[in-house]
Amino acid sequence: MTLRKCAAPQRPERPAAFPSRRPCAPRTACRRCVHGALLWLACLACAPAVALELSECWLTAAEGRVEVGAQCGRLAVPLNPDDANGETIELAVAVVPALTPEPERDPLTLLAGGPGQAASELFPLIEGAFHSVLATRDVLLVDQRGTGGSAPLHCANVDEWELHESMAASADDVVVATLECLAALEDDPRWFTTSAAVRDLEQVRAALGYERLNLYAVSYGTRVAQHYLRRYPERTRSVILDGVVPPSLALGPDIALNSQAALDALFARCAEDAACGAAFAELPVRLGALLGRLDAAPPELTFPHPLTGATVTMQLSRNGAAAAIRLLLYTPGTMSLLPALLDQAFAERYQPLAAQLVNMASGIGSLAYGLNFAVLCTEDVPFWGAVDVDAQRRTYMGNVALDVQQRVCAAWPQGFMDADLKAPLATDVPALLLSGEFDPITPPSYAQRAGAGFSRAVHVVGIGQGHGLVGSGCVPRLVAAFITNAADPEWKLDTSCMESLIPVPLFASPMGPGP
Repeated sequence: MTLRKCAAPQRPERPAAFPSRRPCAPRTACRRCVHGALLWLACLACAPAVALELSECWLTAAEGRVEVGAQCGRLAVPLNPDDANGETIELAVAVVPALTPEPERDPLTLLAGGPGQAASELFPLIEGAFHSVLATRDVLLVDQRGTGGSAPLHCANVDEWELHESMAASADDVVVATLECLAALEDDPRWFTTSAAVRDLEQVRAALGYERLNLYAVSYGTRVAQHYLRRYPERTRSVILDGVVPPSLALGPDIALNSQAALDALFARCAEDAACGAAFAELPVRLGALLGRLDAAPPELTFPHPLTGATVTMQLSRNGAAAAIRLLLYTPGTMSLLPALLDQAFAERYQPLAAQLVNMASGIGSLAYGLNFAVLCTEDVPFWGAVDVDAQRRTYMGNVALDVQQRVCAAWPQGFMDADLKAPLATDVPALLLSGEFDPITPPSYAQRAGAGFSRAVHVVGIGQGHGLVGSGCVPRLVAAFITNAADPEWKLDTSCMESLIPVPLFASPMGPGP
């Protein structure tokens, strides 16, 4: 029995799983170096110190209906990024291992949206979009501080309340509940911002020994990705921005306007479609009448929960109906249901629309409400400037959300923000920008605006698609090809496969699309 000499690893050392039981687990560089009875001693000799210890875990989502195997650990970081000796919080970190025993040196890192969504909770839902990436690369997940397992800023008095009572709540109710949440938070929300999150990500990268990162980010996460690129360009190999938020954009005033534009485009599609147009005439007029009726007298409804079957009793208010419409506009599949749902509600059959609201609200219930306001009140609301309130009122959403955000942020403390967070980027790091044609919150024009700062950018627009393109059509294949070839400045991404991605047919009745 012989012991081979342990050569220097060809990639950064990756931490061992179960180090107390398997010192030379398959996740170490030593796995190629030793044989026989001296395995354990050899690993001790050639493995570098591990700064972040990982062990086997399962990432779950959709109330346990989806699971992904991973290796998880926790890393302590300063609460105040500028005070290394002060109070600390712990970040939840997970690595979904590549399928190959010799993975590439630079993982894909997922940055979730919201603000308030956890990467570890999002990835299991979209894992299928990254199967080709996982063939050769790890996927690194870091729950942004304030979300998931990273000192979450959940609001016990809001999270559950938001899914039920707030469907008929007034702006005053929402403001009171949110400020009660602020008073009850255990951690100082001033340190839970994008500027702190990018420093956390860099500490995780260094602790795991990865040389560079490929960033995939969606929605608000694209702000985090762009700021990480600004702070650490030498550590960023490539970026994929899905539903792009330009760095200079202050989220808020355009949300109702963009959503109304997406709804108008849907109504135009319905009018041009023979079956939909014949079945659902005058949708804009009927929607206005429906919202006015719900505002005057919200109906009391009882129906089975669409996921659990439990009895749901609720009022469907104007704000609740608007929330349902907004959420339904996010994806092509739910968008296709909207004309039929609005037609039924206009005919006073409210339960289908209300059930969709309950279903979708349950799906976003894990968002960290406190983190959402920690970001908005530091990085967005203070930069709104003059807001055209009349234009907001003319939308189906109205100006309620803007009013709530302004009133909450008047009392919420502004937090830690780098002076250049809002500055335009100028970079030669390769970028793939993804947009949905009918995205109700980050339209393609946002990606065009952000893309001006990238000298090597490709912008892909999914015709008829909504918010978040990574799982649509051939996009997973484009993402994998882009990451594989990002280092080659002469390589061109062939996006011709996107021509086969078409809008989901609109339902002409509750039974489905017309012939």
